[in-house]
Amino acid sequence: MPTTVVSFLGTGQKQNPQDSRSGYRTTTYRFTRPDGGEFLNTTSLFGTALIRFLRETNVAIDRWIVLGTSASLWSELNQVLPRPDDVIEQYCQIDDRVIARNVDQTALEAWQQTLNTFAVPLELRLCLTGEALDPASQQQIARALFENIPRGNDVIFDISHGFRHQPVIATFLVSLMRWTHHIRSVRLFSGVFEARQGDVTPVLELPICQELVDATEAAATLALTGNFEPLARCLGRDAEMAWFLENINQVGNARRYAQELREVAIENPDAVRSQLAALLHERLEWVQGYRFADRMRQSASTALACGDYFRAIILGYEAILIRAGQFLYPNADPLSYQSRQDAESALFAQLPGDERELLMDFQHTRNVCAHGTRSNRANIQQILRTPAEFRSLVERAFTLFDRLPQLLST
Repeated sequence: MPTTVVSFLGTGQKQNPQDSRSGYRTTTYRFTRPDGGEFLNTTSLFGTALIRFLRETNVAIDRWIVLGTSASLWSELNQVLPRPDDVIEQYCQIDDRVIARNVDQTALEAWQQTLNTFAVPLELRLCLTGEALDPASQQQIARALFENIPRGNDVIFDISHGFRHQPVIATFLVSLMRWTHHIRSVRLFSGVFEARQGDVTPVLELPICQELVDATEAAATLALTGNFEPLARCLGRDAEMAWFLENINQVGNARRYAQELREVAIENPDAVRSQLAALLHERLEWVQGYRFADRMRQSASTALACGDYFRAIILGYEAILIRAGQFLYPNADPLSYQSRQDAESALFAQLPGDERELLMDFQHTRNVCAHGTRSNRANIQQILRTPAEFRSLVERAFTLFDRLPQLLST
């Protein structure tokens, strides 16, 4: 998968502050390899150590985006080159501006062009975004990422340098870019200088960030659509059949799969998984005793809460017919089309005036939504005029659902 690395660039400290041409202070960064070994790299700039580590572990890096200010350590980016001394003249020029804290866009573009001449196949994108202390500078970070991260890339963040609030902005941006730029994998690395032992600085990777992004999206999908499959996937469970059967209203067949999913333990040392498991249990609570009509009504209510008006009225109308059929014809198959027709006819024959008019409005509105037809009932256009009127109709129909046993027994 193509990979883009994003670094926030801080300022540097000379080994000899009295000598402008002395080297910058270095440290040895210690990475943990995927196989459990170590990778050590000594450098003045964490981003270059990260690039080397990723190459060492066979991560194909296409682009390195570096965000910084007029005082950031732009000159040390030459360390990513195979032979840093190839650009010694240009290095001195940009380093003079780093020391003077006056790197501007023109100087940065010239330095970027020089670096890219020697960095092939790696491409650098240097972005002067400022300190992000005000909204305009914060927008600069957003613009830099939107414009420079290719679509469909994995993203790796270097959050060791720069101001602490800058990576916070970027991580929220990447959550959005998962949808605008189809980013699916996000990794974060930090060289924890404060935890160094002697001259060795440990490097921390934060895999929980990817887990949290996936969990957040799964929980949002559940809340907005009722689909629990992504949430179950975060828990390492396959819920495709359970969701498929429930979603196409084969609730009897879905029950067995749903019951198996509810065996996932809520108590878990992993705090994220524990929360997700609790959500899954709550979502699948219907297997404990809901009848088919109750489950259909619950699905309609969830759809209405999410503004899914189409599903709300389609499922809500079917829930009423199933509820009536189960009460009037307890031995009939609630999945039978004939049972639904018989229940519909009985409802219109037995409901008192106001409730019959409500059901008629509900039926006509449902037909308009399902078939794109026009109703001959005058008040249907009023119902279709605003979300509030439509919602009021569905909510009144839910009340009718709850009162059906009482209405049909009189």
